[in-house]
Amino acid sequence: MLLDATLLIQDIQLLCFTIVFGVLAMQRWSDRVRRWLWYSFLANTMGATLDILGHHMPAWFGNGINEEMIPLSYALLNVSLVYFNRRSRRPIWISVLILAAGLPFFLAWSSSPNRIPSNTLADLLIALVCMVTAELLFNSREKSTRAPRLLMGLFLAFFVAVELARVWVVFVRHVDPDAAGSRLAIVSVVTYIVNVSLLPLAYVWMIQARQEWELVQQSMIDPLTGVLNRRGLEQTLDRELARNHRFGDELTVAMLDLDHFKNLNDQYGHAVGDTILMSVAQLIAAQLRGTDVIGRFGGEEFVLLFPNADLDQSGPVLERLCEILREETSLLPSIDIRVTASFGATSLRGRRGVTAAALLNEADIALYRAKANGRDRVCFF
Repeated sequence: MLLDATLLIQDIQLLCFTIVFGVLAMQRWSDRVRRWLWYSFLANTMGATLDILGHHMPAWFGNGINEEMIPLSYALLNVSLVYFNRRSRRPIWISVLILAAGLPFFLAWSSSPNRIPSNTLADLLIALVCMVTAELLFNSREKSTRAPRLLMGLFLAFFVAVELARVWVVFVRHVDPDAAGSRLAIVSVVTYIVNVSLLPLAYVWMIQARQEWELVQQSMIDPLTGVLNRRGLEQTLDRELARNHRFGDELTVAMLDLDHFKNLNDQYGHAVGDTILMSVAQLIAAQLRGTDVIGRFGGEEFVLLFPNADLDQSGPVLERLCEILREETSLLPSIDIRVTASFGATSLRGRRGVTAAALLNEADIALYRAKANGRDRVCFF
């Protein structure tokens, strides 16, 4: 009775989630993550329907195929996760093989009045497919979705343990896992109820976490060059200054401006100018350390941040960048255009309480000194 009541509650929950995810899938049908997630809940809903109407259908369908529905729903969830994680399709084929291995037994046992072996085999298939699901969740390295992935993965690990315990009780101890008063039956009921609510909500959380992270990235990345925009630069500079205030770390701020860039735009057009900006950003970024930062400050101006480096350490790097730009001939694939830049740099020099605006202003003053002295050079504040 307890298990039957639980299944009824599950069926109602699944129907609600099927409607919700169906609406989400319809809103963006091209999104394969949403679409396959909806298919997963459709399979669950189909299983619930067969539970109710199965006695009006042939045994091979109402009892045999029906047992595949819940394992199938987890397999379809794996398809959705593969597209979400942008992984190879190997987990999908593993899930398909697991389902295919169980189908002959379900069909062979479909006419048996004893449903315990068939139900237990379904528990085993669910456990095996959920192992694949947990692997997909734990092996992802995406930082933005770490919390919901861990929540889903840890719960699925517990869920797999419960399902395997049910299999062991039936096939090894030859006991009904849903016998009245059984502790395993109570644990199973609670786990199933939590499962139906937690997994879909955690999945929505995971999708939302990625979308929020992508929006934050878009707000901080210059769409043309792919480096930080002014907002991203200011936030990064504030973070480095906070580190200086706490630990006394050194910091160099440099500003560069491409020389006579307006003339390039006027002569070759803005499309060529955009290509040059992209090439310059990529060229400079390739020369920096992993901890260094480059961002587009506006127009043809870029800002470089060198954490843990004073002018004695960052100066030679800036001189080398100036030389590399001067000698680079492959900024455009079809036109031999040489671009030079003027650099202005400043550093904290042990000062505390210096603001980001003050550092940028100092770098700007040094930059204009470089321009006044003939351009294509590095000047320090």
